[in-house]
Amino acid sequence: MLTTQRRWAPSSIRRKVWDAASFCSDPLVASVGWAALLSGITVLRVAMDDDEDTPRSFLKKRRRMRKLRQDSAPIVCLGDSITRGNLSTDWVSSLREELNQGLVLNAGINMQCSQNIQERIGEVIQCKPSHVTVLVGTNDLKAALSPVEGFMYQVFGQLPEVPSLESYERTLRDIKERLIDAGANVALVSPPVLGEDHQSEANKRAAEFASVVRKVAESGGKMCTYLPLFEMTYAALPKGRLGRPYCGMNFFAWCCLLCWDMHILQRDPADIQRERNLDVTLDLVHLGPGAAKGLADMVQNFVRAHPSPLSAPQVISDLRALPMEP
Repeated sequence: MLTTQRRWAPSSIRRKVWDAASFCSDPLVASVGWAALLSGITVLRVAMDDDEDTPRSFLKKRRRMRKLRQDSAPIVCLGDSITRGNLSTDWVSSLREELNQGLVLNAGINMQCSQNIQERIGEVIQCKPSHVTVLVGTNDLKAALSPVEGFMYQVFGQLPEVPSLESYERTLRDIKERLIDAGANVALVSPPVLGEDHQSEANKRAAEFASVVRKVAESGGKMCTYLPLFEMTYAALPKGRLGRPYCGMNFFAWCCLLCWDMHILQRDPADIQRERNLDVTLDLVHLGPGAAKGLADMVQNFVRAHPSPLSAPQVISDLRALPMEP
């Protein structure tokens, strides 16, 4: 009996390998597989792509120009992929163009929750910013809505717990207090809509997150301002018809295609949004051109309403001319 098992085991394994190879050679399966692989590589490349206008690059360059330590106070935009702008319409670059006499740093990192941002707040404080915008919470919201996404964000973000509304409020308060203690004017931005359905459970929860942001901002006194991105994007949702609700699978598929469209095909985000019949977002999460412009305008008004005594356009120009360190 044992001899027979040994004789047939290799044949059985060969048969399974052959079946698997035959399955993979199917044109449809191969096309889907290669598309998934290329999309994954593109997503990874976009997520790891660096930008020279970040707190880290600013600190490296500042060490090489001592006068910057006293003469410059950057504006820092802190957040997740919506701030990073490589999977979304880039509102930070628009803000940088509008505020041409100031240095605007992009401190957005893809796939981060509020606790991840709390862990790197020290790097932002080291920049001695005059203004800091904090836009975080979309990933906390997604984690709170879905056990699958909650597990994913906890594992990949190396978080001690699955994000929740309670942990979000606690973390946001700490971020706000540390930035104010560092002397920065702080703007807390409510996360935008999640999906484009007015009546969805996702947007009911998003409204709760926005209420928390408003409450935390109001506790910060004159040094803290609330910017109502949720309210602005909610008001822009389609009228007279139901918009598309948030779905994790739909979002993931659209996000992969978004990487391909924006970074390989170099397509205009407005065309992508129109093609998908969306009004506010590009993929049910990331901002389309209209919402991004509205956010850039809100932040610009915030900065102009709270002028910084530190201003050094020439020094900032010199800083940008420096090459990045390896």
